Amino acid sequence: MSTVLRPFPCYCKLCVPFLPCVNNQSLSPGSSQISRTFPIRNLQSWLHSHIRQNPFGISACITSGRRLSWPLSGEYRDTQTESKHGRIATNATFVPPDQIKGNKIVIMSQVCKQTVARSSTTLEDASLKIHRCHYSYIYLLSAVRSVSIEKCRHTTIVLGAVETVVHVNQCEQVKVIAVCRRLSTSGSTLCTFHVLTPNRPLVLSGNERLTFAPYHTHYPQLEEHMEATGLQSRPNLWDNPLYIGPDQRPEFPIWDIMDPKDLYLFAIPFHMDGDTTGIVGSLPAAYQKALQDKDRQIMLWQKTVKESGLTKEQAKMFPSNGRSHISRVARTHWPQEGAGCTLVHSIHNPTKIATTFNDICRILLILTLLC
Repeated sequence: MSTVLRPFPCYCKLCVPFLPCVNNQSLSPGSSQISRTFPIRNLQSWLHSHIRQNPFGISACITSGRRLSWPLSGEYRDTQTESKHGRIATNATFVPPDQIKGNKIVIMSQVCKQTVARSSTTLEDASLKIHRCHYSYIYLLSAVRSVSIEKCRHTTIVLGAVETVVHVNQCEQVKVIAVCRRLSTSGSTLCTFHVLTPNRPLVLSGNERLTFAPYHTHYPQLEEHMEATGLQSRPNLWDNPLYIGPDQRPEFPIWDIMDPKDLYLFAIPFHMDGDTTGIVGSLPAAYQKALQDKDRQIMLWQKTVKESGLTKEQAKMFPSNGRSHISRVARTHWPQEGAGCTLVHSIHNPTKIATTFNDICRILLILTLLC
């Protein structure tokens, strides 16, 4: 059996046309230069001896990439877990400068009970792979090419501007905060997505109890990164997911839109240089009104405390008593999810401490009467 070779177009800069490669090799005996044919077994043997692993693939990045020593805070260390550190690696050191997009990869795996915060040139135009991260807070605040989040649990992931796709696969209780061109999710449960996206989020098969909410945070370089990736604040279709799959049933909806009263602004606790000082675009009217109502309640509470006539000693004891009481309530009703996470959870998840702002007010009012 003989194979006929015909030229074909090459659309990738990394590809070499197949026909000239074969013509330059010795496929004899049995090859014919006139008809450009040769035995199929010779071709199979030639392919087996010449095909190599993709030098810019995930496997190559894991085996020969450079290990990144990013600082990790909140790491729990002892003699039994000393070897179980998060692994972060990249192939950025050997990707040609003119072929970075689509080839530069940053892999983050097995980050557990830690906080990772980074904004650097290593992340710019890179494809991020976040794999098996648990009970962690991950801030990757750069303009990136794409993001893949797989098999993560109980983790908050804050991303910068993502030029193409954020794909979430087989995750549980993961919160994703991102500006991206497209969001897709499959096989995930109890995940929350705060996104700004010009396309409808794709809900694939295998999902359960997803929540979509508006983008509710900012960092100083956000608008600069959005401009670099070609993203804008309008249109924003975060609340119009497109479901593709057989799992959707009216009596058991797979996804839902977050109730406005459950939205709290998310503060990124890091200092950066930049011009962005607020949420890009604006929140929907219902969510903006809910936040204004909470602000009014805070002002009313501050006024009530100011006019309550507390002595200086009572005023000094009031904040510490309030915090200790709320902490006891939190430990009683919402046990810690893992060691090393207490401080981070108390900052970013106020709903873990009290179901609504009114609950906090009632607790503090009782403490005031006790004082």
